[in-house]
This record gives sequence, structure tokens and C-alpha cells, in this order.
Amino acid sequence: MRDPGGNSSGDNYWTRSSFSRRSALRYAGIGIGGLAGAALVGCGGDDDDGSSGGADGSGSPGAGGGGNVPAGEVRIPAGLYEGSIEPTGAEADPLANGRYGGTLKALYLDPPHMDFNRVLSCTINTTHDYTKNKLTRAVLGARANILTVDIEPDLAESWQVNDDATEFVFTLRQGVKFHNIDPVNGREFTSDDVRASIERYQAGGVQKDVFAEVTGLETPDDYTVVVRLGQPLSDFPRNIAAWSHMDARELADNDDLMAEKAIGTGPFIQEEWTPKERSVFARHAEYFEEGLPFLDRIETYVRSDAAALRAGFQTDNWYYWRARDDAEVEAMSGSVEETGVMLRYPWIQGVNTSGMHFQMSNPKWQDERVRRAFSLGIDRVDWDLANLTEGGGYSKSPIAWSFLYDEVPTMESQGEWYQYDIQKARQLLQAAGYSEDSPIEADAPVWYFRNEYQEILSPMYQEIPELRFNIRVVDNPTAVQMLNDRNYEDTMNVTWGPPAYSVDQMVYPWYLSTGGLNHNNVNSPEMDSLLHAQRAEQDPEAQREIFLQIEQMIFDQVWDVFFPAQMYVREFWHNYVMNYRPHGISRSGLTCYLSGQARAMWLDEGAPNTAWFDAGPLEVNA
Repeated sequence: MRDPGGNSSGDNYWTRSSFSRRSALRYAGIGIGGLAGAALVGCGGDDDDGSSGGADGSGSPGAGGGGNVPAGEVRIPAGLYEGSIEPTGAEADPLANGRYGGTLKALYLDPPHMDFNRVLSCTINTTHDYTKNKLTRAVLGARANILTVDIEPDLAESWQVNDDATEFVFTLRQGVKFHNIDPVNGREFTSDDVRASIERYQAGGVQKDVFAEVTGLETPDDYTVVVRLGQPLSDFPRNIAAWSHMDARELADNDDLMAEKAIGTGPFIQEEWTPKERSVFARHAEYFEEGLPFLDRIETYVRSDAAALRAGFQTDNWYYWRARDDAEVEAMSGSVEETGVMLRYPWIQGVNTSGMHFQMSNPKWQDERVRRAFSLGIDRVDWDLANLTEGGGYSKSPIAWSFLYDEVPTMESQGEWYQYDIQKARQLLQAAGYSEDSPIEADAPVWYFRNEYQEILSPMYQEIPELRFNIRVVDNPTAVQMLNDRNYEDTMNVTWGPPAYSVDQMVYPWYLSTGGLNHNNVNSPEMDSLLHAQRAEQDPEAQREIFLQIEQMIFDQVWDVFFPAQMYVREFWHNYVMNYRPHGISRSGLTCYLSGQARAMWLDEGAPNTAWFDAGPLEVNA
């Protein structure tokens, strides 16, 4: 058997798919002077040897071994950086340099509830990455490669896979304790909990496709789990690293409790959840990773007003802020010049919120001429100019471009229906039976990309007399619940859920006719065949050809319309927040997909202290 479980860099998806890290660094920097270039101010750059900085790329305890460092080697020097920032001396050895205590304040998106198998939303993922663990996890933090997703052990300290990738044997860590909360009361996590979690996912819900190939599950002892698959799937450890948190067996059949509270083995305990306002997490004193976490508390706040978000960062209400463009970078830099760190980096994830689904169970949308007309009616070059997204009109597909191509694709490569042609759009609608007097009407509920819907998309669609697009803004919990329940009539804004760590995860659950995440009810035997074929294919090049066919079919059939979205992210954070880094799978700090790294983050001396935080929530008036 092969044993990939002890070396995160050995399981790099890009390397396995014949796309090297050297290529990733070379091509992702096109247009910005080279992604791996030196920092504009202060230190920066990245090595080019394909490694992730050690077996524990997250920079968690034991990763560096450099010992205690002088004060000058603790923080990142304030300034603007391009591409990546190397770990400081302190971040290279957290146990020797980490500072215990304090409260981190962060932003948060309001979740509809706490059941990640009912709604696959980053709003729930944030809470679960604070409070729960998975068998495997992504490498995040100061030592992670910002362009790739490596995986490493989490609750499983190692795993082995047989030669044809149909059997995986996970060896669990011993002595892992649940939170000391009813009904688990601090008991040890065992293989029975893994069995209960997997069987719950298999029984139905939005994660069922992750475990669709599981045909056998054995737990020969408390610390061993044997998973057998009905067909080869070498990406299985990678797939379960993205979404599939492990729960206690006592919770597996208690849907109400799963929805009300997040209870797990994670570094923090959910202390408070006030819907639409905030969540609070307290340190789990018996967390299994030695010396972690450093923080006493994390307080997360629901905020959406742009002025309040900016002011909140300037006044230390929360640690991070994302700039829209270079003008906002310049404006912010002067007000946080002593502590502000800004990193500009590529957003490698495929489509997330940048698009809309058609409800394919509605006969109105089963006419491909109608769907194609909606895409032809979008001037994506003008959209890019209006939204400052720098992509030349290219709209992110579900498959992150770096999995398939050596450089960022162009809008022209996305096919006939992604080019702006208002006359052709009108002709297609007329051929489908619509006219200026009898236009097609689309109810369009939206939360994500609501500003773009109203300010960019709506004016473009107003140029098509045969089309009437009726936008109505709903709140975030409503949007994600409608989507996951498939409870919409015409169109719905896309939310692709938490990041996928493999191409299989990017397409199989979403486009398979029986897929748990097939939110718009696509039903295509040809697509089903391609999706099954890519799972069975073990040759990387042959598999890549199937991936390309899948992407081309998605563009041709226009079951969804994708919009241009930011290719690069400009993120600020305060340099007293240690062992934190953004990553290309997200563009929102700890708000969505990166909160797992909070287990090893700490506040440096001089940061807003506990007394400051204990004064209570500090409101920011726009």
C-alpha cells in the first residue's frame, strides 16, 4: 500500500495532474509582473522548489523548530506585498513564540442554521472549522503555498491507500476529546463516530456525493477506519478534506441539535450564536494539538455596510479588510501604515457566487435558446470595466482554471454563448416565441452579487425588449436556503459552497442528475456519463481531457450563466495578528473558508488586549 498520509506536499493535486508549482507561479502572475516577485514593501517572495514548507505546511507546532526569536523577527513589517509572504521567524516555530490569551475579532456571515449536511454554505463552514475537525484537512496559514491546496492529517494521523485507489485505511489520533457539552461531555473521539458521520452523509443531504462510491465501511478497533469504494477514486482523501466534518455518534440522528449548535472536537467551543448579529467561540482547553489554540476567544460579527467594514478595520474592530481596487488600497494604506499588511494574490477558486442558475425543472428554461440568449445579453468586457475585476471579460467556470490550463483563459475561449451579441440574443428569444409585447419574465432573487445584479446586469438586460428580469434582494440565509432546497421558480444566484479541493468536487455533485448539490436540477445523460468517467479514469492526462469536455459542455448548454469576477484579491490585515495568511481558495479572510487556521493564530504583544475586547462589542457607525 502507498502511504500519502504523512507528507502534504506529496499529495499536491497540481503535481499529480502534471501541473507543477513552478508553472503555477509562472503563469498566475501574468499581468502583475510575476506572482513570485519580491514584495513591493518589506519582505516577500516565494521559493520555487514545489515544497510546501514541511510536512506540516500550516505552521502548526513543531513545523519550524527555530526556537524563540528576537522581537524584530516576530511581526511582518507593515507594507504592501505581491503574491506571498514568507513566515516570520516567530511563525516558523509557533510553540516557541506564540502568545497566549486575548480575543480576536473577525467578520462573519449569518448562517441559516448549523447543519452542514442540510445547507452546504460557507456561513456554516466558518463555524464548523472553528468547532470541528475532519479526517484530513487543507494546509493553511503562514507556511502554506497560496496557489495550491495541499492536504494533511487532521483527526486521522495517517492513511494508506491500495494500488487501485479503492481502499483507504485511516489511523485515527488517540486521546482526541469532544467539547465538554451534552450529550458528548468531553468523551474520546473514536472510529464509531467516523462510522456514524459517514453513514449520515450517505443517507442523504448535500454531502452524499462525497461518499457515493463507498461500498464498505469497517471499524476493526477504536482507532482504525477502513473505507472501501466501488470504483477507483484517488481524490477521496482530498474530497473529504474540503467539507466533511466528523460528528459524534450521539448527534447523528438528532437533526434538531445539529441545526442549533456546533459541537465537536475543534479548537474552539461555540459559546454564543445570535442570528443576524454575532457568534462567539471560546478556547477548547483539551484540544488535541499540543499547545493550541493560543487565542482565548474569537468574536465574529455580521456586518455588510462597506463604510462600516472599512472603518471597523481602521479602528481595530476586526483584524482584516478586503480592498476592491488599487484606489482603495492607497486610501487605506495611509490610515494603517504602522500595522497594515496588504497582500495582492490570485483567487484560484472557480466560480463561487459569480453567476446564476436556471431552474431546469421549469419547462420555460429547458429551451436552450432561451438560456443562451441570457448569456449573449451580457457584455462581459464592460462588466469587467465597471466592476474593476481585471479579467478581460473572462468568467470563472466551476473548474478553477489552474487545474486545466497553463495560463488564465480568455473570454473568447469560453465559446459562442459567452460573447456579447444583443441581436443574436433577441433572435433566439424571438425564435422561442417571445416578443416585445410578450417578453419572457424571470423572477430573480439574489443576495450574492446583488450590487452587480442591480447596477450592471439589469441595465444590460433592459436593452433586450423580449426579456424582463425582475430582481428582488433577499437576505443571505434565505438565499442559501432557497438554493439548497431548490425552492425557486426561474433563476437564483449561484453559491458554489465551500471550496473544492479536486475537480471531481467541482463538478460531480453539481451536475450529476442525482447530485446532492444539483441546485438547478440539470438532467443530462451525456453529462452523467462524463462525470462517472472522470471518477473512474486514473490516468491524469486522460482525466484532464474529460474535465475539458465537461467544461465545454457547461459553457455550451448554459445551465448556469457565469459572470466576470475578481482574478486578484487585495487583502489587508493587522500585523499584530500572527500566523495568519489569506489563500487563493478564498477572498474573505476567516469569514468563509480559512477559519481552520485560527487554531494556530495568536495576537502579538501590543495588540488590542483582553481588557479592550472585554469592554463589549464596539459598534462602528458608517
